[in-house]
Amino acid sequence: MGPIACRLACCLLAPSALLLAAAPSSSQSPETAIVLKTVKYAALGDIIRQLRGKVVIVDFWADTCVPCKREFPHLVEVHKKYAAEGFAAISVALDDPGNQVVREKLLKFLRGQRATFTNLVLDEKPEFWQEQLDISAVPAVFVFDREGKYRKFVGEDVNYAELEKLVVEWLKKK
Repeated sequence: MGPIACRLACCLLAPSALLLAAAPSSSQSPETAIVLKTVKYAALGDIIRQLRGKVVIVDFWADTCVPCKREFPHLVEVHKKYAAEGFAAISVALDDPGNQVVREKLLKFLRGQRATFTNLVLDEKPEFWQEQLDISAVPAVFVFDREGKYRKFVGEDVNYAELEKLVVEWLKKK
């Protein structure tokens, strides 16, 4: 097993599915309103492009990635603080969308975090999204400004205190 495969075994899983957080109805709690929907890479790009004009964090994570799950509550907090100011959060799980046990674990985690923003699971082979995103491990976070330009943070560079400062700075620019 090569070095990339070793890193993948630690933190990455195979393709994943799109989790969209629907607005809860009066009979649903926010946690149960979180649904899991599988998307391809092109659809992910469309979702991000539709948010142009907002500052957006796209957080790539996996159920088996301890640092990803440890940092996830910070994404939820940033979303709560800044959503009304033009901020949007998207989480993208990189787990196998065809594995029902994994899908249930993802939903349980997202519901427990109260991740009521857009949640996706990507349905692509790891080799494909690694090349497209130019990453070999998670966590990986892309922060997009209002014009669609982005900065990428991977592995140890993912620090939500620093990411929040960047979000605040970019939100001030109209």
